[in-house]
Amino acid sequence: MEINYEKIREAFKGKAWAYAEQLDSVKIGKWDGNKGFDFHAQLEERYLLLLRVFDKDRELMFTGDRCRDTEEAYKTFTAEYIPELADAKYLIYGYGNGVQYDSSGNYTVLREDRGGVIRFPGKLDFPDGKSMLRLGIRNYVRYNPVPVLPKDEDNAGLGLAASGAGALEVVDYAYTGFYYDDGNEVVL
Repeated sequence: MEINYEKIREAFKGKAWAYAEQLDSVKIGKWDGNKGFDFHAQLEERYLLLLRVFDKDRELMFTGDRCRDTEEAYKTFTAEYIPELADAKYLIYGYGNGVQYDSSGNYTVLREDRGGVIRFPGKLDFPDGKSMLRLGIRNYVRYNPVPVLPKDEDNAGLGLAASGAGALEVVDYAYTGFYYDDGNEVVL
């Protein structure tokens, strides 16, 4: 996979989150300006399938030899196709059997009862002892006027009062950050 480090440096002058999918693992790390990436274990670019570098305003997503930049992607929409933004915070870890810190203090190790382990960069400070971590996702949605179901009486039993009408559709999404369960953002 090709990573354009110059594009990352231009897009993120300071810190940003990094999310990497490799053949054998998923890693959460940080981008620290010119210093580069900081992951718990070495990032193996030859096994890399996807890399997202993001903050609350922008995301670069690398797959194969392509890079999708949310700042550039939505400048080309026509007036009738401009998507609305819908931010959400999805639970990625919650109520496990332990929160530990590695010996260096640079990573938080989250262990779930089912056996999953997340090595999160930095020291997490969970409010009220609730060890829940959420991933912020910005959904780009728009109204699609194409009917979802044909307009007839058979749809009435489904509780679809607006059958025969269009629907909202998600046209894309981007990561925006990490959040505690109380909604506060995890600081980079």
